[in-house]
Amino acid sequence: MTFTALLKNLSLATVTTTSLMLATAPQSQALTYIDTTPSWNGSSTISPIGEPNTATYGQTFTVPITDNILNSFSFILGPDFYGGTAPMTFAGYVAQWDGSKATGPILYTSGTQTYTGPGFTNYSFNTDNLSLTAGQQYVAFLSASNFFDGNTHLTYMAGTFSNPYSGGDFVYYNNGRDFSALTANSWTSTGGGFGDAVFTATFNVPAASTPVPFEFSPEQGFILGIPLFLCLRKLKKKRA
Repeated sequence: MTFTALLKNLSLATVTTTSLMLATAPQSQALTYIDTTPSWNGSSTISPIGEPNTATYGQTFTVPITDNILNSFSFILGPDFYGGTAPMTFAGYVAQWDGSKATGPILYTSGTQTYTGPGFTNYSFNTDNLSLTAGQQYVAFLSASNFFDGNTHLTYMAGTFSNPYSGGDFVYYNNGRDFSALTANSWTSTGGGFGDAVFTATFNVPAASTPVPFEFSPEQGFILGIPLFLCLRKLKKKRA
């Protein structure tokens, strides 16, 4: 294309609406795992959890400084029923931990879960990118309190009986059907007596902001094209 043809093509008719995307390089997604499973012998358990008494078992944990988004957590129940033979119904929860009890609002509540046995069953809970405060302690727990029906529903939770994780401990509470007691009264914190539950949690960094597109009108696009036009015109004069 000749220089004259290039100037001719640079006209208002050819400067149409232009969409520009503010491109950002993808942020690396760091990931932190808490996993006490390697310290479990595959058979040791803590019992009993369920109805009628010890309705709540859990694990306290400390939120990583950088990866403060909780993606998921899990516990293992089984390998059979303790006492009663009916399935044990429960839900998974997350709340802040003040050193002796859950505090504030319940931050996550799962759907209804049921242990039907026999055998060990892993229960994993997707917390939908729950944002927590870095460096603070929280408690993830299973509770049957909201599902009592007057019958015996008890099972076991897998436990390590050691302390592979230094940021928290296995905790429990004999709160029966009184779910509100979990944020009102002190739990029984083992202080290492049972060690850690067989527990996993995954954390991620906050997601990078989504690139936002913006558009130029034909008039704005034409204005942006003026410097290029002048530059090309000046170049033509130098060649003349």
